Amino acid sequence: MSNIDIKQNERVLAGLAHGSIVLGVLTNGIGGIGVALAIWLTQRHKSAHVARHALQALVYQVTVTAVGWLAWCCWGVLWLLMLTATAISGSTADPPPAVWAGLALMIIPAAIAGLTVLYGLWGAGRSLSGHDFKYAFIGDWLETPRQQRIKPNPVRRPETDAGTTAAHTET
Repeated sequence: MSNIDIKQNERVLAGLAHGSIVLGVLTNGIGGIGVALAIWLTQRHKSAHVARHALQALVYQVTVTAVGWLAWCCWGVLWLLMLTATAISGSTADPPPAVWAGLALMIIPAAIAGLTVLYGLWGAGRSLSGHDFKYAFIGDWLETPRQQRIKPNPVRRPETDAGTTAAHTET
């Protein structure tokens, strides 16, 4: 799809849906999800382009929010286990090495969060410039069920239906 085919307000709304992931950073994901959902609900019957981008952004943000929460929970459990092991062993180091290890491991969920935000902002930039954008896996996944549901209607022959109806009527 070229940028000539898409109106400016559609590009802005599509970009806003993707870019709302920044608001999600400030609200534990909920704000960005809310913005993408609101755009999809208000635009799904008005603009197929905006609806497609808003739905992609919504699914992406729900997914990365869940993955982010899971990553932070795993980090927290791991850190608690390390601190518990340190306490049981009777280490007298101040602070214990587990504290430093836990802080170093914090980079993993933080990096996941940072990369997912950058990917969402890349989608916002592509959408604002009028280019088509699909998130890896999510874009194709959202389009596949729609294509499978659209099946051509079988051609009905009026002669066959009329002949069958007439034969049943006579008996």
